[in-house]
Amino acid sequence: MHFEAEARWIAEAVWNLRSGTCQPAHYPNDPVVREVDGIARLRDVTHLIMVTTSTKLDKAKSDVKKLNAAEAIERKKAVAVSKWLITQSQLDAQHIEYAHKHNVTVLTLEQFKQRFLDGRSYIAKREVSSFGSARNPLDNSITISDDAYVPLPMAVIEHVSVKGLKSNRYEEQRRPTDIAGLANLLQKGSIIVLLAPFGAGKSVTTRELFKYLAQDYRNLPGPTVPICLNLREHWGQEYFDEMLERHARSIAFTPREDLVAAWRAGMANILFDGFDEVASQTIVRKDDINFMMESRRVALTGVRDFMTKLPSGTGAFICGRDHYFDNNREMEHALGLNGKNYKLIKLDEFTEDATNQFLKKNGIDTHLPDWLPRKPLILSYLIQKNLLSEILEIDASEGYGYAWDSFITKITERESELERAVMDAHTLRRVMERLAFSVRSLTSGNGPITGNDLANTYSIETGQPAGEGVLAQLQRLPGLTQRDQEAGARSFVDADMLFALQGGAIARIISGQFDTLDKIPLQALSEPAINMAAYLLKKDGATSTTPMATVQRLSREPRTQTTAQVTADCFSVALAMAKEDDGILDGHGTTIDSATLGVLDIEECDLKNVRFTDCLISEVLVNQRLVDSGITFQNCIITRVGGISGASSLPETVFSKSCEVQKFDDISTNNAVLQLDIEPQVKALITILRKLYRQSGAGRKVSALNRGITRKEVESYIPQVLDLLEQLEFVRLFNNVVHPVRKKANRVEAILNAPSLSQDDLLLAVRAL
Repeated sequence: MHFEAEARWIAEAVWNLRSGTCQPAHYPNDPVVREVDGIARLRDVTHLIMVTTSTKLDKAKSDVKKLNAAEAIERKKAVAVSKWLITQSQLDAQHIEYAHKHNVTVLTLEQFKQRFLDGRSYIAKREVSSFGSARNPLDNSITISDDAYVPLPMAVIEHVSVKGLKSNRYEEQRRPTDIAGLANLLQKGSIIVLLAPFGAGKSVTTRELFKYLAQDYRNLPGPTVPICLNLREHWGQEYFDEMLERHARSIAFTPREDLVAAWRAGMANILFDGFDEVASQTIVRKDDINFMMESRRVALTGVRDFMTKLPSGTGAFICGRDHYFDNNREMEHALGLNGKNYKLIKLDEFTEDATNQFLKKNGIDTHLPDWLPRKPLILSYLIQKNLLSEILEIDASEGYGYAWDSFITKITERESELERAVMDAHTLRRVMERLAFSVRSLTSGNGPITGNDLANTYSIETGQPAGEGVLAQLQRLPGLTQRDQEAGARSFVDADMLFALQGGAIARIISGQFDTLDKIPLQALSEPAINMAAYLLKKDGATSTTPMATVQRLSREPRTQTTAQVTADCFSVALAMAKEDDGILDGHGTTIDSATLGVLDIEECDLKNVRFTDCLISEVLVNQRLVDSGITFQNCIITRVGGISGASSLPETVFSKSCEVQKFDDISTNNAVLQLDIEPQVKALITILRKLYRQSGAGRKVSALNRGITRKEVESYIPQVLDLLEQLEFVRLFNNVVHPVRKKANRVEAILNAPSLSQDDLLLAVRAL
C-alpha cells in the first residue's frame, strides 16, 4: 500500500496535479478490471497506472489485462489513454516484451522518476558550472580540481541549560561535524543553515557537499538528486518554479521544467549558496529604522517560497554570512523557517594545519603571520596576484592597525609599479577607501561596484575624468573580484581588507580629507574599521577629542541621512580611542540621531552626556554609573543589553519606554561575569578573553585588563592568567599591549560560549592556578 501511494504521489508531481488527484479507480461493473491502482485525468490524456512488487510473469499479465480493460472504458470519454506498469524491481525481458505488445510502458519506480528527471545529466552539467564565489586560486577560473577542497572546521550549534547563582542560562555547545555529516543530515530530510564569515569558504563548502551527494547518487541512484542554486543569480525572483527554471537555463539543462517536477515530487534535495548575496530595491526611510530588516525579508521571498512548500522528508541546505541577520529570530522569519526544526552549523576559518595544506596544494611551503586571515578567498587572491611573499615581510607585532595599514600600502605600491599603471599608490588607496565607504550604501555591504562607480569615484578623488588607461587600472584594482550576476561588476574580495579601507575612509573624514558624502551607509561601522580609523588617527597624533570635534561639527550641519550615520561612525571611533586612553569621554550634550551602531561599550569607558534617538544598536554594555551619566536612549531598537538581567531592570531615566530591547545577556559585561557561579581565576580568564577576542583585531593595554573588575579575589588572578595565556600562545605582548592570537580564536569562542561546560586544556590549567 505504501509503494502504491508513493507511485501515485510521484505521478501527481510529474504531471503537475494537485495533491490527492491521482487516486485508485473502481470499475464495479467490469469483471476483468475491477480496480486500477491509479488514474490521472489530464486535459489531453488519461494515465492509467498499475503498481506491483511482484516479479512473476502471471502477475504482470494480469496487470496488463486490467489496464487494457480500463483503457476500453476510459476511451469513451478521454482523448487519449496512456498505460503504465510501475514495479519495485526490474522485470525480465519476457515480462517487458509482453507489456509492450499491449502498449503498456513498464518502469521501475526509480525509472519512473528518472523519466521526468535525468539526475545524472543534471549533475554532469551542474558540476562544471560555477559555485558562488569559489574559484581556482591560480587563474581565477571556475574550473577547480576535484582534490582542491581542504576541510574547514564546522560544528553543529546546540544550547545547553546551565544553572547559575540567580537563574538558569544557556551555554553554546559545539558538536564537530564534516561534509559527510552534513550529507547524512540532508539525506534524512533535515534543514541545515550554515553560517560563516565573509570569504570563509561557504561556496567551496557548498560545492564539496554537492559533489559528495552527487557521488552517492551515481554510486546508487536513490530517491533524491542534489540541486544547487547560486542565490546571487536570482535577484528579484519570488517563486520556486521560476528560480528552478532559470537555474536550469543557466547550466543548459533541458527540459527545464523537469527540475520543478522533480523538486515537487520530493526527488531532490535543494542547496542554496549565499542568502546574503540577493538584494531588493531598498528605500531608506528615516521614520522606519527597520527598513534594512524589511529589505532582507523581501530579497529572500523566493527562498521562503521554497521553504514553505518543502515536500515532506526532503532536505534543504542554506548558507550565508554569519552577521547578515540581526538575530536568529529575523533569520528564521526571512528564510521561512518559523516553526521548522533546523540544524544550525557554524563554519570557521582554516585551522593552522588546513591553511598549510591549502598553501601546499598551491605550491607554497610557508607559515602565515597570525594577523593574516585564514580565509580561502583572500589567500587565493594573494596567491593569484603573487603578493604573498611581500605580505609575509610585514612586522605585525604592533597590532591590527599597523598590519593592515602596511598591507594596503604594499599592495597599492605593487599595483602602481605594474606596467601600464596610471595611478600612483596614494591615489589608488584613496580610490579604494572611497569605494569601500560607498558599498556601505548597498544591502550586500560589499558590491556590486559598476564601471560607472569606478569612474565616478576616481573623478571625485582626483578632479579628473577617468581616461582609457585609468579605466583599465580601475577594472583590476587590488582587492576586488568579479560578480557573476552582473557583467563587469566587482565586489571586495575580503571583509578584513574591506573594513580596513572603510576605517581609512572614516579617518580621512575626521581629518577633513574626504569630501562629497553622497552615499547613505546602511550598516554600522564594523569593529575592525573602528580600530583601523583609531590607529591611523593616533599615528598622526590625534586623541579622542579629534573625532568628537568632527561629531560636533557634523551635528551643526544640515542633517541628512548620510551625515547622521557618519556622525555615529565618528562617535564610535572617539569611544574606542577614549577606552584605550584614559577611559573618559564627554559628549557635551551631543545627539546621535537616526543611525546604526554596533557595540556601545560604556562599561569600561566613562561616557557622559550623549543622547541616542531613533537608532538601531546591536549591543549596549552598561556599568553601575549609567544612571548618573547623562546618557539617554529614546525610540531606539537595541538587539542586546549586557549587564542588565531583564526589562524590569532597565533604568527609565536612561532607556525610555519607547525603546525596544530584544535580548538581555547575563555574561556580556565584567559585572555579569563576576556574578557567575565559577572559580575566581576562571572569571579572570573570561574577562581577559572577552576584552581581547570579542573586539575584532584589537589589542589592549595591560593596565586596561583590570578595568571594571571590582572583586579583589578576581583581580589578583589577572597577572597569573595573563602569564599563562602568553605561555600557551593565546596572547602576545608588545610594548605593554596585549594582542590576541588569531589561530586560537575558535578555541576561545568555545570557552566563552560555555565556560561551565568546556573541558579545554586552557580552562583546566587556569582552574589549577
